[in-house]
Amino acid sequence: MRSPTLIALGSELRRYRLAAGNMTQGHLAKLINYSEGMISNVETAQKAPRRDFVERCDQALSTGGALMVLHGLLKHETHPVQSFAHYIEAERQAAGIHMWDVVVVPGIFQTPEYARALLTAGLPAARPEVIDDLVTARIERQEILNRDKPPMLWAIIDESVIRRAIGDKETQHAQLDRLAQLANRPGINIQMIPHATGAHAGLTSSFLILSFDGSPDLAYSEDPASNHLHEKPELVKTMSETYEALRVVALPVSASLDLIRQVQEEL
Repeated sequence: MRSPTLIALGSELRRYRLAAGNMTQGHLAKLINYSEGMISNVETAQKAPRRDFVERCDQALSTGGALMVLHGLLKHETHPVQSFAHYIEAERQAAGIHMWDVVVVPGIFQTPEYARALLTAGLPAARPEVIDDLVTARIERQEILNRDKPPMLWAIIDESVIRRAIGDKETQHAQLDRLAQLANRPGINIQMIPHATGAHAGLTSSFLILSFDGSPDLAYSEDPASNHLHEKPELVKTMSETYEALRVVALPVSASLDLIRQVQEEL
């Protein structure tokens, strides 16, 4: 998963380049004395550029310093981006994934329309093409569900998640339908914690735990400022214990599917 700011920077670089008389990447590379491959990597958000690179692009494309503004934002999310990149790599290798979410439908289960509604609300200043790239990056993560040997998935979701209005009714209905379809697939277990449960162990944050064949478990959590990949055994153990406490109060899989369908019918 790529950084939203890195995607925005790459998108804006491409927009300014094309606006300068449909300038090619090769032409810009000669103007700023960098390789064409470097420009391609930045435009596709595969690599974070150095300050010198961005300054030269601003000058060559007469942006008025617009790219440096984005570059300045990028430095504040360096560690979270690296952490999430490490998580994505670990997710691809995981034999099992245990997810808990109290806010939104887990990204690996999201429909494109649901993801777009979330990202648009979260990044109100982002250009449409930036949102497009972010949606694509999120949906690409779901490829692991279609592998010959996908990871086993256990998801516990708070009822507030499926009742929260994300997008229009059609978007909400399609997302709940997607959840119901996934719940019927072998190797995917979705359990709901109903409102009637009241206070429980997972109300403070969402998190997930990755398990591997022959390697220690890892845990991943997010907060408004950053994201964290946890490797310390004591932290992973604490999250695992919290997950087990949530599993105790969650509805069985069949009853959870009934709740998803009930909420879907109420829309």
